[in-house]
Amino acid sequence: MPLPTGMVTFLFSDIEGSTQRWEQHRDEMDAAVRRHDSVMRAAIEQHSGYVFKTVGDEFCAAFPTVFGAINAAVAAQRALNREDFAGVDGLRVRMGLTIGDAFERDGDYFGPTVNRVARLMSIGHGGQVLVSSVVEERLEGALGDGLSLVDLGLRRLRDLTQPEHVWQLNIAGLPSQFPPLNSLDARPNNLPVQVSALIGRERDLDDVKALIGKHRCVTITGSGGIGKTRVALQAGADLIDRYPDGVWFADLAPITDPELIASVVATAVGMAQVGGRRVDEAVPHWLKRKQLLLILDNCEHELGAVAPLADAIHRTAPHVRILATSRQALDISGEAAYRLPSLAVPVSGSRVGVDEALQYGAVAVFVDRATHADTRFVLTGDNAPIVADICRRLDGIPLAIELAAARVNVLSIPDLAQRLNERFKILTGGSRTALPRHKTLTALIDWSYDLLTPQEQKLFQQLGIFPGGFGLEAATNVCGVEADEIDTMDILASLTDKSLVIADTLGHHKRYHLLESTRAYALQKLASSERERLARRHAEHYAEKAKDADNRYGAGSQFAWLADVGLELDNYRAALEWGLTQGHDAILGGVIAGSLGSFWLGQGLMVEGRYWVESALERVNASEQPRTFARLLRAQASFCSGNNMYEAAARAVVLYESISDRHGAARSNYNVAYGLSQMGRSDEAMKAVTQALAVMQECNDNHGIANCLDMQAAITMEREKRTEARDLRAHALAMYKALGNEIDIAVSLANLAELEFADGHREAAFSAASEALAIQQRRGVDSIQLAICNINGAAYHFAVGDPDGARASAREGLRVARQVESAVCIETALQHLALGMALERQPHDAARLLGYVNAVLRATGIGRESTEKWGYDRLMSVLRAQLSDIEIEKLAAEGAAWSEDQAVEEALKM
Repeated sequence: MPLPTGMVTFLFSDIEGSTQRWEQHRDEMDAAVRRHDSVMRAAIEQHSGYVFKTVGDEFCAAFPTVFGAINAAVAAQRALNREDFAGVDGLRVRMGLTIGDAFERDGDYFGPTVNRVARLMSIGHGGQVLVSSVVEERLEGALGDGLSLVDLGLRRLRDLTQPEHVWQLNIAGLPSQFPPLNSLDARPNNLPVQVSALIGRERDLDDVKALIGKHRCVTITGSGGIGKTRVALQAGADLIDRYPDGVWFADLAPITDPELIASVVATAVGMAQVGGRRVDEAVPHWLKRKQLLLILDNCEHELGAVAPLADAIHRTAPHVRILATSRQALDISGEAAYRLPSLAVPVSGSRVGVDEALQYGAVAVFVDRATHADTRFVLTGDNAPIVADICRRLDGIPLAIELAAARVNVLSIPDLAQRLNERFKILTGGSRTALPRHKTLTALIDWSYDLLTPQEQKLFQQLGIFPGGFGLEAATNVCGVEADEIDTMDILASLTDKSLVIADTLGHHKRYHLLESTRAYALQKLASSERERLARRHAEHYAEKAKDADNRYGAGSQFAWLADVGLELDNYRAALEWGLTQGHDAILGGVIAGSLGSFWLGQGLMVEGRYWVESALERVNASEQPRTFARLLRAQASFCSGNNMYEAAARAVVLYESISDRHGAARSNYNVAYGLSQMGRSDEAMKAVTQALAVMQECNDNHGIANCLDMQAAITMEREKRTEARDLRAHALAMYKALGNEIDIAVSLANLAELEFADGHREAAFSAASEALAIQQRRGVDSIQLAICNINGAAYHFAVGDPDGARASAREGLRVARQVESAVCIETALQHLALGMALERQPHDAARLLGYVNAVLRATGIGRESTEKWGYDRLMSVLRAQLSDIEIEKLAAEGAAWSEDQAVEEALKM
């Protein structure tokens, strides 16, 4: 039978959980797999399919038509369902189908389509048949009787390119309900979507993944443009099932201040920054109990900061694996370095045909990228040797090949080769020997740069000033002094077409970025005076954006606000480094640091925010820049508590009043009231917040009004005036809902739940807390508010007679509390778990755990609030019904000697 060619339909299958079955039923599995193989091969061949590979129990088949593949899948699933596999606890096969071009070699297929169908199959479950959107479109509703397609939506496969629209083929009489797909969406990660498939790196990927299995730190080294980042990302995607706590990517390329390295890593792994500890000390401790893979990308320029942090993580967190990319190794104990080679190229002087040329990764990449640049491009017998020579002259460097392939829309393959050869002859003095790789890449960018128009060259140089992504508005304001937005957009489109700028179009905003190598090249082309001018315009632009973001805070979705501001974090950091660290303009730096006060807090970057704010406070003159200094003080106050909050906010009030900014003074007075309330000075707190409220109302600041009402409610509740506090809470909550401010809604609901619980309205408390929890969970990150919602919810579950729900809430609250390192929340969660133990008639364990909690509370001077007092009283009542006071005291003394880890371990045994 001839092998299918052209547009091929691929069917991949494997047995779910086969490894475990082999371990448990070795003899029975041998016979079961033989029956499975017979069924699969018969179904495939009866429908004109070709089995081109089997790996273990995996079948890889190619079909000339989509209907043949569909019918084979249906026949196989029905036949397998009729088999008796009870001896191996059942045998379920998952399948994936897609259509596309693929390269055939010696009876085997390879290329992006083959990789994609394998990854499509891998996200399914035993008995499930998944098909791609291309297959669904080809079927055009022409399915046979008893067959239907169910839309499972867009899903991220592990090739990291565009999400795939996945459909499930339902077969009458067979199961159609399955667990959620095992796509990247269902696994904790922040792996970025890639614009193109990874080609020609199969062996390197296998090698890197094998090293990660053996070593806790692996560094991929190699020259710029060689593809280190792309291989690291794909390795992370492939290994994600090994790490319950996810795979997390930290891009260090934009960072030039070593003090920020730990902050970037903390943000990547979702660690909230808390006061009292340096971030580089907190990160290893926070990761201690994690099982995750951390990818540190582009380390070479800050090895002095990256290596100690990686080493600390390596020593502190035994279940964390680090995968770094760098032009040189980190040089830490236990590190394994993998030097990434260039893509394979044909040997010099060989004349290769199409099939042979496509066996080489460099040629396959060129063909893939050239086809994207010009859909008319086809590798032929005539141009294959020339393409092979081009790839060889480019030393198999992926970035160089992509830049060259982008030119096929304006140059023929012979012209492309001629122009490249002329460039390299000049650099080598006419010698045809291979160039050093960094020269090859520089020469390629030189050549691409020389082909740009003067306007394109100028904008390309200027875009190097952006360390992170940027939008059209930023490019126009910072770079396009002599061009309007339309002209800038046209030039950007041209640079994107030529692969010098990357367009990111998946989000709500179209953004652009330069690769690390091309950005470094662009900056080298800038004269120092021009770079200084652009850096100032960059800082000025982002100072205005920061002020605008500050003015918008509180109105509308807070989730959307945080995401919008976070898009520009690398640019804000660069402007702060330029203005403050490098000392070019402290005022601009101070404006940005202060204006981002709410962002630092809301995004869990409190330590980094404090670093920038305090740096600016040291450099900005309060008498010359009272408004900027006052905003910095207000930000500083939000990072503090008690007296420190009060003092910073009070200084801000004085400065705002000196410039007759009543609104700024009112906002600061809110922080004054907050600090006073925490200090127990409720009368003074009420006076300050009442003054603030009056001004907020004059200024029509609804967010400020809601904040003040919520503060008044808290103070009023302390005074045991619950009816009045309830009215104030309800008013504040209604205003937050009208604003659409989700996080404040959740906090207000949680506060209302506490009030309801204190009044004995347990069902109402449970309802409000559940609503608050649902909102916090939508945020998608661990936070102290998420911990509080879960922990308070545990008490409400106990109160309404749901101990199972209470234990689940307490466990989740404990998990989050340990993530954010909140001692108060940890102890409260443990107290609730002790109550659960006591109710399950485990009084001895419960008393020991309570003894630990009491010891920590005594040591820290923290008291129990009303809900915690209720839980404590309930716990003591249950314990005294089972033990004497002497027994309780003795057991509690034993628990008081426990460490936190021991207490948590004992609590989770329940």
